[in-house]
Amino acid sequence: MKAMELFSEAKEIKKGRIRIETTKDKVEEMIKKLKNNGYEHFVMLSCIDWIKDGKFELVYHMWSYKYKEHVMISIKINRDGETVPTMSHLFPQIETYEREIHEMFGVEFEGNKRLVSFVLEGWPHMPPMRKDFDTEKFVKEHYYKIPEVKEE
Repeated sequence: MKAMELFSEAKEIKKGRIRIETTKDKVEEMIKKLKNNGYEHFVMLSCIDWIKDGKFELVYHMWSYKYKEHVMISIKINRDGETVPTMSHLFPQIETYEREIHEMFGVEFEGNKRLVSFVLEGWPHMPPMRKDFDTEKFVKEHYYKIPEVKEE
C-alpha cells in the first residue's frame, strides 16, 4: 500500500515525494508500517536545526522500489535535553546516522549504545553543526594559535 493510503497525515510535496509530520512517540510505528508495506530501503536520517524555534527536526527518509516513492517522516524535538528512541532495531544502518547526528548536533538517541566519537575524536566543544556554534570564533581561538611551519 502506498504511503498516502497508509497515513492520513501524508502529503505529496512533489510526484513521488511524500512528507509526513508526526511525533517521536509515533515514528517507530510509522517506520514499521512503511517497512511492512513495500518501503524496504532506509535511505538516511537527517537533522535540521531550527534555532529560533528551539527545535531540531529529524527526518527519516525511506524509499519504495515497488512504488517509486520517497517518504520523509519528520519529527521535531527540543534542541536541549530531549531524547529520541533509537530506530536501529528496525534498520541497523540507522545506528550510524544517529551516531553522526549525536556528534554533530548533540541529539541523544536512547538505546543506541554506540554514541561515541565518530569523526571528531576527543572533541570537547559544542557540537559543530548547531547554529549557535561560532565557527569564526572557534577558528580564531584554536587555529591561529598553531605555530606556522616554515619550509626550508
